[in-house]
Amino acid sequence: MNFSQDMMKVVQMACKSESTVLITGFTGTGKSSLARQIHQKSKRSSGPFIAINLATLNEGLLESELFGHEKGSFTGADRKRSGRLEMAQGGTVFLDEVGELSPRMQARLLEFLHSRTVSAVGSNRDIQLNVRVIAATHKDLKAAVIKGDFREDLFHRLRVVSIPLKALREREEDFGDIVHLCLQEICKNLGRSITRISKEVAEKFETYEWPGNIRELRNVLEYAVLASSGTEITLEDLPTWLMAPSPVESALSSGEPAVLGVAEIPMTLDFQATLQRLEKEYLKRALDRNSGRISRTAHQIGLNKTTLLRRIRAYGLMTSKLRDLS
Repeated sequence: MNFSQDMMKVVQMACKSESTVLITGFTGTGKSSLARQIHQKSKRSSGPFIAINLATLNEGLLESELFGHEKGSFTGADRKRSGRLEMAQGGTVFLDEVGELSPRMQARLLEFLHSRTVSAVGSNRDIQLNVRVIAATHKDLKAAVIKGDFREDLFHRLRVVSIPLKALREREEDFGDIVHLCLQEICKNLGRSITRISKEVAEKFETYEWPGNIRELRNVLEYAVLASSGTEITLEDLPTWLMAPSPVESALSSGEPAVLGVAEIPMTLDFQATLQRLEKEYLKRALDRNSGRISRTAHQIGLNKTTLLRRIRAYGLMTSKLRDLS
């Protein structure tokens, strides 16, 4: 994964340390992959990496899954079973979607992080563990703490090293590198040799929202590699659902005036001055609509990126919110 220089330092710190790590970010941003990468580059790499998605299990099953149970401890417990925490002895346990834990399970996890011991369901014996914990969530745990949905003490226990992952649409500075890295990995796995993507595909990728983030990008690229018969991915190789215009693109192509809103521009007898005010307001609203993404704005309003940049500078619209300046 590509990171900024500051974030790379944090990731390297996580790899070198034994501290608990909290990875946050939207679904599909690569939280699971990063957790495994941290484990593989840590001193525990020779030990097990045990992952559990906490959102997929109900509370009763989750307690047994994490801490284990004794034979006969509940209906259906026909044999003794070790929990995932014990199975990770000497290695790393990855607790995905930790924000989904109930208050009771939050308390049990906090107790484990404090004592590093587990007691199986139906047992009065504590087992000392040497396990590193990496947790992840798509939720805003700070907001959950304020609302009272998540324990503040547990939040601080988990967030010793914090790694927030950006959504793919916010990573314009390294989006191209991510695309080509994913493409290389997919080609290697599928035994294909595709060296590039067409200009039209690149433009489509740059203007798409990518709600599923890197996971969605990989799925699209895998489909395209399978569909391609040459050494370049073209628009014909992309899945049909990706080629459907977005709501913004549909509105723009239909001339819908509400896309960018209605600007209140004072009318004067100076035609050029009024026109410039209108153009400045139009560009400002178009940039706001696209969260400052210059390439995407240029594509949507039909301007060359260089031309758009020149007009942005001329109208004094250069701000820290603009992205993709180079």
